[in-house]
This record gives sequence, structure tokens and C-alpha cells, in this order.
Amino acid sequence: MKHSSDIGKMGELAVRKELIKQGYKVYMPESDTEQVDLIVELENKTYKRVQVKTIRKANKATAVEIRLLKYVNTNRVDIIAIYLVEKDIIAFVPYTNQKSLNLALTTAKNNQKKERQWFYQFARFPEFS
Repeated sequence: MKHSSDIGKMGELAVRKELIKQGYKVYMPESDTEQVDLIVELENKTYKRVQVKTIRKANKATAVEIRLLKYVNTNRVDIIAIYLVEKDIIAFVPYTNQKSLNLALTTAKNNQKKERQWFYQFARFPEFS
């Protein structure tokens, strides 16, 4: 599977499957023009907008980096769902207008631990009050 739209669709399907496994209702917008791939209904009948990013393999030596510049200050995205194809894992990261995300997969070569976010710490869809 080499076409980028096929890779993206595979990521959306994987994220939908995981959200359903976690007990959420998931909806898909009819059009893909507003930076929202999925809408997730929470228990309190509120909704969160999810943008799915699919990455074939880690693009850093020990981490995954995702650029998010086009979402900054748009108020269109609540969660970034990152699907890493090579490991078949997903991270659900609350979006707070950051320009990029760096999520560690393994220990850094210099053993840096301070301010390092782990991909695996975002395996569950975030709880909202």
C-alpha cells in the first residue's frame, strides 16, 4: 500500500476501531474540509473533534515527530490521534495549539528523561470533565 490516501484511510480505520473498543461512539463528517476526521461522543453527550495522523514508521531515532502548524489557532481540533503503522499503535494527544508533537518510543541515546512524553502514555482516549 503506497498511496498516501490509502495510508491515511488505514489510520482512520485503526483509530475508529480502537475508539469503539474503548467504548466510544464515533462519527465521521461527510466532508473532509474542516480538519476533522472523526467526532467522538463522550458519556456526558459532549463531542470531541479528532484529527488522525498516520505515520508509516518512526521518523526520528527514538521518537515520532508530527508537525501541526496548520492547526494552530484554528480552534478546529481537540485531539490528535497518531497511528504508527509499523508498530500498530495509537496515541490520543489533547491538542493545545502546539506547533509539533514529539512522542518517545524508546529511551533517548543520551538517556534524556526530562520533559519527554511517551507515545504509550496516550494509549487511552483522554477523559474530559
